[in-house]
Parts: sequence; C-alpha cells; structure tokens
Amino acid sequence: MQSAIRALEETFGVKPVFKLEGGSVPVVSLVHKHLGVDSIMLGFGLPDDNLHSPNERQHLPTHYRGIEAFIRFFDAVAE
Repeated sequence: MQSAIRALEETFGVKPVFKLEGGSVPVVSLVHKHLGVDSIMLGFGLPDDNLHSPNERQHLPTHYRGIEAFIRFFDAVAE
C-alpha cells in the first residue's frame, strides 16, 4: 500500500484520497480465498465518466497518468 501511495503522489502531485465506494469485483475475494493475498485496486475513472452507461467515457489524460502510476507502483514494489 505504501508503494501505491508513493506512486500516486509522484504521478498526480497530491496525496491520494481513499474512498470506500464503487462496485464489487468478485475476483478480489477469489484471489484472497485461493492465494491468501490481499489486493490493491487503483481506479482512475472520474465522477462524470458515466461508468457502464450508454455514454460511458474515459478521460484520456487521466488514463495515461493511470498507466504512469501503475509503472511507478510496480517499480516501487520491485525495489
């Protein structure tokens, strides 16, 4: 989690905000049940992206920064 926090802060220039919202992702509980490991989920959708609606969108600059954050996260975990 510390690696994720660092990666997000380095990428976006501010400390991340942790929000307990969103839909369920069933595979997360399966990973924990079968492998015994916790998961970190990083979302980069914006409130007005209209997730799963007919006019769903993805803000491309945020999407690309999300890719950058994941690269930094995996690099930090590898350290």
